[in-house]
Amino acid sequence: MNKGKAKSRDYKVGDEVSYALAAGIRYGTVVSVFGEVVEIEFEDGRKEMKKVSDDRLRLLRRAQSERDDRDRHRQDIRELYRSEVRRR
Repeated sequence: MNKGKAKSRDYKVGDEVSYALAAGIRYGTVVSVFGEVVEIEFEDGRKEMKKVSDDRLRLLRRAQSERDDRDRHRQDIRELYRSEVRRR
């Protein structure tokens, strides 16, 4: 009987993850996904394969889609345009 929160086990390329070790925590980015295994590039440049079911692997932040980036950029341009119009 699992009373805890359901764990997210679906990783995507570009997701930021942490991996717990006895000596500390390593942070990295998912480079590729092979079914139940993910390849992670850590901050120090090393790449390692880890099982998705490993409890030491945690998702920190989802990868942003290109559409989100474009929408954010367009919003920035609109705000800049509005500020220029107000100055005139």
